[in-house]
Amino acid sequence: MGKSHKKVREEARRLYLTGEMSTNAEIAARVRVKPHTVARWRKAEEWDDLRLKIDLRAAEMFVEKIATDRVTLNVRHYRLWDLLLARLGDALKNQKATDVRELERVASILERSQKGQRLAKGLSTTGEPEEVVRAQAEAEIRRLIDSFVDSVREYVSDEETRDCIRQHILSTLPDETDAGAGEPREAIGQ
Repeated sequence: MGKSHKKVREEARRLYLTGEMSTNAEIAARVRVKPHTVARWRKAEEWDDLRLKIDLRAAEMFVEKIATDRVTLNVRHYRLWDLLLARLGDALKNQKATDVRELERVASILERSQKGQRLAKGLSTTGEPEEVVRAQAEAEIRRLIDSFVDSVREYVSDEETRDCIRQHILSTLPDETDAGAGEPREAIGQ
């Protein structure tokens, strides 16, 4: 294989792997060879697998960049909130007397900075992890369903009406597969 033939093949591979061109015919026209020659090179050197690996690595690098940018931004926000608190502390040290309104403003600043720091760390503003908030919401939903079921049992004496209400509730509730999700539904049917 001559030097010029090798360069043509490398150029064809580059065109395909960079995504500049995707069909054998396009590549062949650009490098001035026949499409079946490009197809042979493509198969022999497994260009499709290489391109897939390149695309996968590019996607991984993009995800890493997004994650790094988010962490960097959060660190920057956390440092800014920290700086605000430090300056607030210095201002309070240098001030001789403070009135109630000034203390209220300071408390407001402290509260906002605490929320900002929690958000920068990826936490909820109330200090609870996401799992706790979700568990509390699910417990509240179950409590509301149980309360409704108890009310229907107590105030609706007609069995047919209770059955219609039960069927309607069951048709509007999403199917849940997690543990304990069937308890309110079973209670509705009683």
